[in-house]
Amino acid sequence: MGVLLSYTGLVDGDMIPHLVQLAERALHHSPRTRKEVKRATFVLIEAVQNVIHHGHIDERGEITLYLTLENTPLGYQLHCGNLMEDEAASRVTERIGELNNLTHSELRKAYIDALCVGGQDVQFGNAGLGLISMAKRTAGPIEFESSSHESGLCMVTLTATIQG
Repeated sequence: MGVLLSYTGLVDGDMIPHLVQLAERALHHSPRTRKEVKRATFVLIEAVQNVIHHGHIDERGEITLYLTLENTPLGYQLHCGNLMEDEAASRVTERIGELNNLTHSELRKAYIDALCVGGQDVQFGNAGLGLISMAKRTAGPIEFESSSHESGLCMVTLTATIQG
């Protein structure tokens, strides 16, 4: 039990394979099932991609991320945070609230519907599949917290619990 992976720093698409490699190495030594390990890795990828798509890009063109992956009695818990513009944080909060109210079969239908529509979702990018995918693979609701930050942006934290 405890923290398996912790990262704070800049993130872009090139970082994802490195974070996945670190996570897989850490998860390899935990006592959970292979199915849980795969789900945790998948949720990590989707969470980081969400930050890349919706995170605040600073004046240097960079996005900052904090990420922890823990082994808890409830399962794996992924905590992912970043700064976001108020409007983007509100949209993502609303979307996660909608997804948290769906059953697993409704999530599956929403995923298939999003695939059939195709294209890019104006608000959520990539047809909005990332958050739906995360919701399908987590145990219980995705927790989402948004609080004011001294920079005038929102500090957004997403917490997902993954079980077998």
